Amino acid sequence: MIVAQSPFDAFVRKYGTTPRRGVFGYFVHELGRRIVGGRYPVGTTLPNEPDLVEQFGISRTVIREAMKCLAGKGLVEIKTRVGTRVKERSNWHHLDTDVMVWYYETGPSVEIMRAIKDLRLALEPEATARAAARCTDEDIAAIRSAYEEMVASIGDIDTNADADLRFHTAIFGATHNMIYSQLIDLIAVGIYANRTLSGHEDVAAGQKNALPYHKAILDAIAARDAEAALQASRSLLDSWLVNYRDF
Repeated sequence: MIVAQSPFDAFVRKYGTTPRRGVFGYFVHELGRRIVGGRYPVGTTLPNEPDLVEQFGISRTVIREAMKCLAGKGLVEIKTRVGTRVKERSNWHHLDTDVMVWYYETGPSVEIMRAIKDLRLALEPEATARAAARCTDEDIAAIRSAYEEMVASIGDIDTNADADLRFHTAIFGATHNMIYSQLIDLIAVGIYANRTLSGHEDVAAGQKNALPYHKAILDAIAARDAEAALQASRSLLDSWLVNYRDF
């Protein structure tokens, strides 16, 4: 089995639901990409076990376990003597980080970009306001540390993007709502993906231009000013959405 490298490999290692290691892990991700990317369209039946064994050089046991995994993510339906059929996209578990990553790996569609954009607009400002109202000194220190690393890493787009994700993760954690704090997983892939959608120079310039907006968020949270934090978050998102106005 040939394993293709992806700019999302590191992200999946940290946040994915199915590890990319071993024959099973790589096969699940390869088949998932093929389904989400449309190589196996909705309603079609996937190749049978003998064909997949010949194509990928893997065992039937691995194939069966992988199909169960994909079924658990809502992508396929397994029927005895019928085969494995790709389900309607409305059944896919879009909150599963692997599924979201597969969208990006196969070329983010207008639909998924609009969904991520809408999600960030709904979640981030409110999370930031809650963080400002509820944060502890330790929370502020974590947000500040991530921001300082963003400043120090300008020009290194990967390190900067990792720090950016830690910045927002710390904010969601500062809401002190055990459910809300986990919602960062829903937008983490979008934050991480920013580095993959443009050339190095454009990404580096965007990261530098975003620093004042992040500083305004940090200052508002540190001042425990919920309204200022909400507005600062909206300003950051407005600046980000300029790059995706076509979506």
